[in-house]
Amino acid sequence: MNNKKIAQQRQEARPANQPHNVLPWRSLEQQVVRAQKQIAQASLRGDRQAVYDLQQRLMESEAARLLAVRRVAGENPGRDTAGVDGIKSLGLEERLAMASAIHPRNWNYQPPMPVRRVWVPKPDTAERRPLAILSMIDRCKQALVKLALEPEWEVKFEAHSYGFRPGLGVHDAMAAIVVAIDRQPMFVFDADIETAFDSVNQAALLDKLQTSHVLRQLITAWLRAGVMDGEMYAPSETGLAQGGVLSPLLMNIALHGMEAVATEGVDKVRAGERPLLVRYADDFVILHHDLKELQQAIRRVKRWLAHLGLHLHADKTRITHTLIPSQGQVGFDFLGFNIRQEQGNRIKTIIAPSQEAIKRHLATIDQRLLQLQTAPQARVIKELNPLVIGWVAYYNGVVPASAMRRFDELIEQRLLNWAGKRHPGKAREWQLNRYWQRVGGPGSHERVFAIRDGEQLRTYRQASILKGKQ
Repeated sequence: MNNKKIAQQRQEARPANQPHNVLPWRSLEQQVVRAQKQIAQASLRGDRQAVYDLQQRLMESEAARLLAVRRVAGENPGRDTAGVDGIKSLGLEERLAMASAIHPRNWNYQPPMPVRRVWVPKPDTAERRPLAILSMIDRCKQALVKLALEPEWEVKFEAHSYGFRPGLGVHDAMAAIVVAIDRQPMFVFDADIETAFDSVNQAALLDKLQTSHVLRQLITAWLRAGVMDGEMYAPSETGLAQGGVLSPLLMNIALHGMEAVATEGVDKVRAGERPLLVRYADDFVILHHDLKELQQAIRRVKRWLAHLGLHLHADKTRITHTLIPSQGQVGFDFLGFNIRQEQGNRIKTIIAPSQEAIKRHLATIDQRLLQLQTAPQARVIKELNPLVIGWVAYYNGVVPASAMRRFDELIEQRLLNWAGKRHPGKAREWQLNRYWQRVGGPGSHERVFAIRDGEQLRTYRQASILKGKQ
């Protein structure tokens, strides 16, 4: 869509002639939530036609279209990255015009554009993974479709599916695992689906989607829009655009049913002994105390995945145990956590950041300090604080504060090396007095990396404030 057409639609897009920055966002969100609740209720009743009608009404509503554009062009951190259309961002007026442009009545005249492929390095390896950047209008349309499609499926998804779902996250997945293994130690199938987003069978996904004709046509067009890698175009006959707004939801839909397959054939009387499959998007583990039962569940899941065009990564998939050593190792890694158990007076579950996650985090800190070797201390603190806060937020509530304190020591050593390189002729005590400030009142020996009467580096042990006594 060209800029002239966007300009022509600006007036139509502005509700009550209000400028974008003073729109009644809370009221618009409430309208969308009410419509989504109606879709969810119709889905629970199994009234498919009502679901289709309500979804269409939602996508046509001004409230949903404005919110979709806001989430893509105003809130998403990737809003300044251009797709094949070259549009990096939208100004306030352009957002209003876009909200009008993505009305379903215009879809027949807006064939999806190919996605732009960029290659992102994988941490600690020479490998790279593909990331898809959609055109701005396709991003906004996908956000709109997600608003309509998500409530239908949220009432269907299985109990232990946690990834990319509203109100659920990593901590919920970890809690499910901890509750299960606290009852008794278990064997664990630690699985990795090889190139899930690139390999999923599009026809199988569309059949499972069972959506309206309008949405099926649009989603099919997105799936088959193709990829631009530099100047080269390639068709997209399999897979999902990893990085697309709608792709995580579509992957969850594709993998819906895996939990039921894992427990298939287990007597309801023995429901408490069923294998437990915990899934976060395309990452999953299966747990059971009986190895033979676990192996049967694995075989069922593998066959089921094959129908979707998916296979497990042979080198990254293994069976282990939470308490008993297996191949010289106890426990398993999942979502950046290491989970294992120890036998004492009672079996104790120990959760810590995985070694791979620690290595990535410290490498990021090292790289940032190298870049900031000559920067003022205030900038160093400003650059490092988000890394520390993000790490604490991810592990807080799961990893004990005592374990988090270890990272304060690791970062302090790196900061001492940073100070030493800046002032190679100065004594360590001078460097400490220059960059560290005492906290805790007179006589305290505790220091923090901080500017005098100014900003200080956040500490990892601050997690204990939220976790309480540990």
